[in-house]
Amino acid sequence: MSDTTGELAPQTPPTAPSLGSRLFEHRRWVHPVGVIVAVVLGGSTPAGRVAGIALLGVLLAVRLWTCRYMGGAARVHARKAQQKRVLLTSGPFAWVRNPLYLANSCGLAGACLLFGPPWLGAAAFVVSLLWYRGVVAWEEGVLTGLYGDDYRAYLARVPRLLPRPPRGGDASLPPGELYPWAKVFRRERGALIAAAVLVAAAFALAHWRG
Repeated sequence: MSDTTGELAPQTPPTAPSLGSRLFEHRRWVHPVGVIVAVVLGGSTPAGRVAGIALLGVLLAVRLWTCRYMGGAARVHARKAQQKRVLLTSGPFAWVRNPLYLANSCGLAGACLLFGPPWLGAAAFVVSLLWYRGVVAWEEGVLTGLYGDDYRAYLARVPRLLPRPPRGGDASLPPGELYPWAKVFRRERGALIAAAVLVAAAFALAHWRG
């Protein structure tokens, strides 16, 4: 479950790669590796598969909600966003600074629960969050350089990875400024299809293994 509509690589002058930038570049390997380990280990349970479907539902809901606010470009690092200096602080970004990273971690845990034992789902969630935390620490330096005091104020009022109800200055965008749902579903069709395939494959494998 990759974050293809998440933050894109910063369009900044090349520098010596940091740990955070390396983690960002290789973040897409975490999810397929986790799913492969779950398939090899096996040991999924009916309750685990139900929990896995619920977590995949959380992933999809947050991705759709986030895309509705981000539109066609990521809020942080896309070239267009940098040129316009647009910092999104409304919608899901009013609850948590990194909604996609949190949702992707839930999705990975859900995928692992579909195929593997419960402990693997929990471990995958923790590993994913730790991986993204390294990415976020690096990204925050980039964002501070881009948005200055506006971003520092945003840091002060919105948590990094633990959602909290909005307070002070963050509100939903007017309906006319939101990305149309038709485009949202078209943009996220890959995630929707991948989730459906994972669920179907998990139940087929569980039936085959008896």
